[in-house]
Parts: sequence; C-alpha cells; structure tokens
Amino acid sequence: MQVAFHTDSGVKRQENQDYVGGFTNQAGRLMVMVADGVTSTRGGEVASAMAVEHFGHAWETTTIETMKSTIDWLKETTHQENQAILAAGQRFEDLKQMATTLVIAVIFDDQIVLGHLGDSKAFLLHDQVLTQISCDHNLKNELVRAGTMSRAEAERLAQANSVTRYLGVDDRADIEIAQYPFVANDMLFLTSDGITKVLDVGTMTDIMQQATTLDMRAYELISAANRNGAPDNVTALLVSRDNEEDTK
Repeated sequence: MQVAFHTDSGVKRQENQDYVGGFTNQAGRLMVMVADGVTSTRGGEVASAMAVEHFGHAWETTTIETMKSTIDWLKETTHQENQAILAAGQRFEDLKQMATTLVIAVIFDDQIVLGHLGDSKAFLLHDQVLTQISCDHNLKNELVRAGTMSRAEAERLAQANSVTRYLGVDDRADIEIAQYPFVANDMLFLTSDGITKVLDVGTMTDIMQQATTLDMRAYELISAANRNGAPDNVTALLVSRDNEEDTK
C-alpha cells in the first residue's frame, strides 16, 4: 500500500485553509483525512488543522483493529473534536465562528470505513472508473435526500451549495459513516472541493492512472488544478493498493 498527498493555496487564494494527513495506529491500521476550513468564517485554517492533528494523534494511540470499533471511535471522536473546536472559539473572539469540513478514511484489508462532514470529497478508482463515494453535505443535496425538493428545484436555490455539516459553530456534528470495498489495484482519492471546481472526472482519472509514482500523481492533480485557475485551495491525497510505484 502507498500513500501520497500534497496541498496548495490555489491560484486565487493567499492562504491555505486545507489540512491533510495520514496516521497509523498501534494495530497498523492507516487513517487518512482532508479538512477544509469553512471560508465564510474566520479561523478556518485553525479548525482544519485542529481536526486533522487531533484525530490523527488520537488514532495513533489506539489499538483498534475492527470496523465496528472504528465506526464507534469515529462517532465519539467527532463529538469530542467538535467540543474542542467550540471551546477554542469561546477562548478567542476571532475564532468564535470557525468551522471545518472533514473527510476521513480508515483502510482495512479489503474495505474502507469512510466518514465525512461537509463537501470535502472521497473518490474510488476501481476498474479504471472513478466514482465519488461521499455525498456533499450542502443545502441542495440535503433537501433532495430528505425528499423535500426535486434535484432541479434544489439546483435553483440561491444558497444551493451552502455547506450544511461541519465541525464547529454548534453542538451538532453529524458525521456520515459508510463502508466500501477496497481491493487490489483500487485507488482512494480524498480532496477538498477546490480540485473538482476545475477538473472533471475524466481528467482526474487520467492523472490518477499515469505511469509514474503515486507522489507525482498527487502533485499533478494539484498542478493541473492550478493550471486551470483553481479559485480555491487544492488538496490531493491518494491511497493505492498497488505497491509498484510506477504502474497503473
């Protein structure tokens, strides 16, 4: 298994509110995650860094080996981290409304446990087909999933893309958790929403299958987004089942 990640402020942003990391626990289970500070609030870069570092270092101390225990741990740690972000906001006035999205995955022998809040995304490359396996937590998707509006009606809303789930701001941190197959030759791609604003699925698929190292593929996803005028921070984290550095 290989892991590679890069992050950049993008073309039109001076600061980078994305944060990315990979951590392994005492049982050898890998956890990877991407957080994206909510730009409508101050302190987004603080919230995203807190989330990744706190989740990561907490995971490193565990001996968890099973998916059920992982799911329970994710739920509890999400609650704890949300409280930590809220507490930090209460101590510092300029951080009072800080918040961050989070997409997090724990890798098992042939499956992934995926958790997420917000519109940072998880994609799975399987049999040369790239599929988004996370659901963007924004206003339009929440209304469609609840059966309140049709997709066409929701798309017309003025705040259709407003993020509805995140860490911070209030006591409710509703992480969505699911399991997905992750088998030989599969590749996991975690990203904030910056890359997908400027690169389509076909382009991302081509880059992820380049005959080069995984690190260079992650770097090229960032570079391609910037060449296309990335208006937001851009982050790419790749996990490959393939141990060969330069094979597709």
